[in-house]
Amino acid sequence: MTDRRGLLLHCGGLALAALAIWSLFQQAGIDRVLTALFFDASRGGFWLKDSWWLSEVGHVGFKNTVLVFWGLLLVASFVPVNGTVRWRGAVRDVVVGMALAVVLVAVLKHWSPHSCPWDLVSYGGGADWFPLFGAIPAQPGPGRCLPAGHSVAGFSLFALYFALRSQWPRAARHALAVAIVLGVAASAVQVARGAHFVSHALWTAWIAWAINVAYAAFSGSRRAAAQVVEIGH
Repeated sequence: MTDRRGLLLHCGGLALAALAIWSLFQQAGIDRVLTALFFDASRGGFWLKDSWWLSEVGHVGFKNTVLVFWGLLLVASFVPVNGTVRWRGAVRDVVVGMALAVVLVAVLKHWSPHSCPWDLVSYGGGADWFPLFGAIPAQPGPGRCLPAGHSVAGFSLFALYFALRSQWPRAARHALAVAIVLGVAASAVQVARGAHFVSHALWTAWIAWAINVAYAAFSGSRRAAAQVVEIGH
């Protein structure tokens, strides 16, 4: 992504998206309204928390599938694919873009003081809820729940869109649709189990998109500079 106007549009869109997530889902309470749909007050917990289909297939199985997919791409990035260097370069961009999204989300999640819904007092736990950028309460709980770690397995596939869009725009659009569907599905699994609020997943999508915008801008500028040097020689 070397187009400065396109980069500015992306940054503006990200700023508006961040404001919407913060104001609508966290401040206005949409998070808690949606989470309440899966909470059974009579049981004092989330009725789908221990669902085998959600915990083993939707959570563990999906995560491992994406990990295998990333590993195959990593191997392919060092092997000629279809005999073209151009395609191999795109594969490497996907590998890097996915890895950047996963690592950034994991780091932010590790240091997050925000606890998961199933740890909160409102849903049978012992931790107090507090908004993003709000003062940390006396009982914040175990934390490490924002952004959503599982959602990044799907949203990291945004990297496919950025790697393909300049040379294979139609394939890029299809890849983007797949990434959104898988990201939403992975997020729904954890929201239903009480593991995350919807905003946690939306922040993950935001981070995955932002880091891929940044990487696309960096790699695009690097390639442009390399072409200038090559022409100069």
